[in-house]
Amino acid sequence: MSSRLLQTSSARPGASVTAGIRLATLGLGLTLLAGTGHAQPNNPDGAAVVQSGFSRLDKNGDGAVTAAEAAAEKEIAKRLKAFDANKDGKLQEAEFQKAEQDNAKRVLKDSAITTKIKGELLVAKGIPSTAISVETYEGRVQLSGFVDNPEQIKAAAKIAAGVADVKGVQNNLKVK
Repeated sequence: MSSRLLQTSSARPGASVTAGIRLATLGLGLTLLAGTGHAQPNNPDGAAVVQSGFSRLDKNGDGAVTAAEAAAEKEIAKRLKAFDANKDGKLQEAEFQKAEQDNAKRVLKDSAITTKIKGELLVAKGIPSTAISVETYEGRVQLSGFVDNPEQIKAAAKIAAGVADVKGVQNNLKVK
């Protein structure tokens, strides 16, 4: 499919990269949104059991996830106060699902930013894109790796900063 994208999108420079990025981002998003359950060992009748994130964290089975229980998942713990609608210090299942969806959106947005930056680095002339690692968390981008000269460090940072939704760039690139 990617070679077909490259052949059909040659009307404008970079169009095939953009189309490929959109498809990759869409696929990642669908995977993230669909993957909220976790497979567990088979039950006695041999069928696999899928346990939701809520059930997995609600260790005492009281129908709520406390701060102590949420600590097992950093991103849920981080969102506990923001999604605790009734302000009881716990997440009920509906509140938990909203927190989980918010985190999935964050992951998707961060993945899209990373993919866009990698695509832009790939089409930029004079930048060894395969030698540059790009990581994104909550819109903050970290570049790392080794390049040939200081100009490439500056160019990579400028490209990353120019991508939509980037809140900041930590440039840890080094000259070989």
